[in-house]
Amino acid sequence: MQLQEAASILASLDNRDYTLKELVDIAKKVTNLKKYKVPNASPYESNNYLVDLNKVKVCITYQRKMRLIKLLKKLAEAKGFDKSAAGFIDVAVRPNGEQYIWDGFRRGFMALFCGIDHMPASWLWHTSNMTVTECEKQEAKMFKIRNSDIETMKAEEIFRAKVVYDEPEALTFLTFLKDCRLDVENLLPGNKSLGGIVQLWNTWKYHHVSHDNLILSSEILQNAWPKDSVISSYLLCGLGKFLDINEEMDKSFDEDFILQSFKNFINVRPPRKQEELTGRRLNKAPNDSIAYCIAKHVMLEDENYMKEFLSKSKLKSDDTDILDDDV
Repeated sequence: MQLQEAASILASLDNRDYTLKELVDIAKKVTNLKKYKVPNASPYESNNYLVDLNKVKVCITYQRKMRLIKLLKKLAEAKGFDKSAAGFIDVAVRPNGEQYIWDGFRRGFMALFCGIDHMPASWLWHTSNMTVTECEKQEAKMFKIRNSDIETMKAEEIFRAKVVYDEPEALTFLTFLKDCRLDVENLLPGNKSLGGIVQLWNTWKYHHVSHDNLILSSEILQNAWPKDSVISSYLLCGLGKFLDINEEMDKSFDEDFILQSFKNFINVRPPRKQEELTGRRLNKAPNDSIAYCIAKHVMLEDENYMKEFLSKSKLKSDDTDILDDDV
């Protein structure tokens, strides 16, 4: 197996339980690891707090994505697994006796990859009457509290952890994403992926754009770029803002006309990409500036229309200089 293939498999695991050994075995199938070859580490000294890494499980539902190449680089730079730096991992024991790493998944992975079968652990025992779902929620909540302030934890990963432990706002947003037919972190498989959660989350949370028009925006963009697997969060919000302003205009357009205008915009050689409408957005007003670009470059409207459109947005006349260049 090639390294990139193994990395891709481990980065796109289904949201279910795996033994740590299953995942390490995938990495060990890689045949071209000369660049990242690391020596086996010596075992920890025996004590009562060691966990058997060959038996412990991982609940991918709330864990962060596995980035194999990054971990291999880290091992190569350290010339192997550094036991003193790794410390211990956190393990929860569920009522059926199964053990789950709730924090320290990557440390456990690197240890087992380097031939260490047992590793020091901090132990938590779930109460005997807890269900599997309740155990997952508690572990996810602890994971989020422990890791959400770490700079490298992505907003999407924090959101997934919140969903697992049933944070109300996250669950409401998940329902909204389902209406948009968009997936984040494989929580809604079978849908196109949302490219960046932060812009849409803030736009949705603070009602910068009506929720109905955000849902309609997703539908239009998915029909306009049917082969794209990812829908830009910025473009979705910008089109949503355009739809909001469109409802207030003297001259407004229906959904079919807007979709056809996007298809006409895309239909050149090479076909235009979503990024061509978002690349020059203004940081102080991303939704309004992208909406303006849509009005000018997709709808191809005249000067009088653009003046009225500008008056109904948050943009100032001097904001439009960079936006008026041809796409």
